[in-house]
Amino acid sequence: MEYAKVNVHDAERARTLISQLGLFDRSRSVKHSPSYVYFPISISTARAKKLIAKRWVEIVAVKDAKSEPVRNYRDELGSILTTAEMGELTRGYDMLGNIAIIDLSGKLKRKERKIADALMRSHKSVKTVLAKAGAVSGVYRIRKVRYVAGEKNYIAEYRENNCTFRFDVRKTFFSNRLSFERTRIMGLVKDKESVMVMFAGVGPFAIEIAKAHPKTTVRGIELNRNACTYMNGNIKLNKVTNVKAQCGDVKKLAGRNRGFADRIIMPLPNSSIEFLDQVFTVAKRKAVVHLYRIGPTGAVVADTKAMIREHAKRKGYSVRFVFDRVVRPYSSKDVEIVLDFAINR
Repeated sequence: MEYAKVNVHDAERARTLISQLGLFDRSRSVKHSPSYVYFPISISTARAKKLIAKRWVEIVAVKDAKSEPVRNYRDELGSILTTAEMGELTRGYDMLGNIAIIDLSGKLKRKERKIADALMRSHKSVKTVLAKAGAVSGVYRIRKVRYVAGEKNYIAEYRENNCTFRFDVRKTFFSNRLSFERTRIMGLVKDKESVMVMFAGVGPFAIEIAKAHPKTTVRGIELNRNACTYMNGNIKLNKVTNVKAQCGDVKKLAGRNRGFADRIIMPLPNSSIEFLDQVFTVAKRKAVVHLYRIGPTGAVVADTKAMIREHAKRKGYSVRFVFDRVVRPYSSKDVEIVLDFAINR
């Protein structure tokens, strides 16, 4: 019996992909090791070829899935926390390669070192544990963090889709929870497309697309100078020559990129809708847009479509909505969504 073996960092997008392909064998349990997750699959269908083709997935036999010793994080916590305290850990943690960032309530602060040690025992790739010390805030979407355990280091080294990203978690924004979206859009890009990534951060969307599609031309615009510096470093680190970073305000740089893009990616969910004028500027006569937005559950998609239709009416272009999905819950009332739409002047 076969399992899909994936790095722990790829587990969320792997689970989604395997479910979408109808390959999840729910008669067997998911297995874990310090570095990998093993999803039970049925590979008797043609759809399995789409999974096997992924470079970040390895198909292994069940005996291979058992070959590594398993030290489950939740099991480790069982000897540290009471049942009530376990309930406080529902917010979990973010895995950024060698760094994990935990989100603890004030009640658990006195046990944070033990929690961090348990996390490092369960995930051998994690060398540093930090704790969230505030909400994402400011125009650069920076979150304050504080050191908890392990090596005192703030430079993450994170791998995704055969790419490596280095960045300072104190000075830049990065979300591992957009991994599935980066993979999804990377799969939609066609060779020789011109791709614009607005609000490009340290370069994950731009670099992954550029590396997967060497014949594309990719540009990433980023306002945060620290993030821009890391994006340029990541471009060199991943040895991609078909992507360029532009440091500055999208509203000021759009004119420099007039009529450039076949595809535009807008991963700035709190305010992306405010940049539709710039989308119209950088788009070719026909283009596809991937817009991320946060809003009330059940209403945000319809609201966003209405705003886009109104903009299209004012600017004199037609719009066709192609796809939408909830990317993740954002709060008790709000979700982050992605809306794909095509424009035609």
